[in-house]
Amino acid sequence: MEQATPLSMRVLRRFIRGIDASLRRGIGIIEFEQGEDALLRIGVARAERETQLSDGTRLQPGDLLLELHFWNEHLMTLPSTSPTLRWAVSTRRQAARSLRRLAAHLQTAPALREVKALRIRPAFAGRNLARNLNWIVAKHGFETATNCAERTPASGVYRWLDSLWLWLLSWTFNPRSLRGRRFRRQRQEFWMSRGKFIALYGEPREAAREPARPRLQSIGAPPRAG
Repeated sequence: MEQATPLSMRVLRRFIRGIDASLRRGIGIIEFEQGEDALLRIGVARAERETQLSDGTRLQPGDLLLELHFWNEHLMTLPSTSPTLRWAVSTRRQAARSLRRLAAHLQTAPALREVKALRIRPAFAGRNLARNLNWIVAKHGFETATNCAERTPASGVYRWLDSLWLWLLSWTFNPRSLRGRRFRRQRQEFWMSRGKFIALYGEPREAAREPARPRLQSIGAPPRAG
């Protein structure tokens, strides 16, 4: 039987949730769907550099992007021992449902008509987690991209602060996920063009209007324990 959470920890977690909500409002991250199984939030951004995707889509600086963010409160809590097959299958189904709903929203929202690609920038700690992450996002159609222009690396202070904030979010919303994980996190970008996303997750009649779905390109080996 788990012990009750001390009052001081509950207050601190409530404070972190408040900061998280304020930051989301400040940078324009919104909820496009409702319900306890909603997994994603979205925000509109601009491409910072020229980027080439595998289906031929070429992004120029300033092109409209749709950034995906996990809905922390709705992430499935890790089992008390370790991730199980049932947990993994349920999480994948939850992700697929959210992506299908996002495709419907992308096709109908006037403000998103000029979106050329979708991007997600998750953070991971450790090589095995990175390998598993590559496999998972590839299974959902995302890919790493070829950058035609060098990206300016983030400073060490920024990376440390980003790792601290991600650790605090994990501690607040899913503390079991911190077991055996490093403090330092590293972000990685994954992309999908609008046409490919609609082909994968849109309604058949809508997908037929988009470019044909290209053959998926593997960006990682099957996951390994770690």
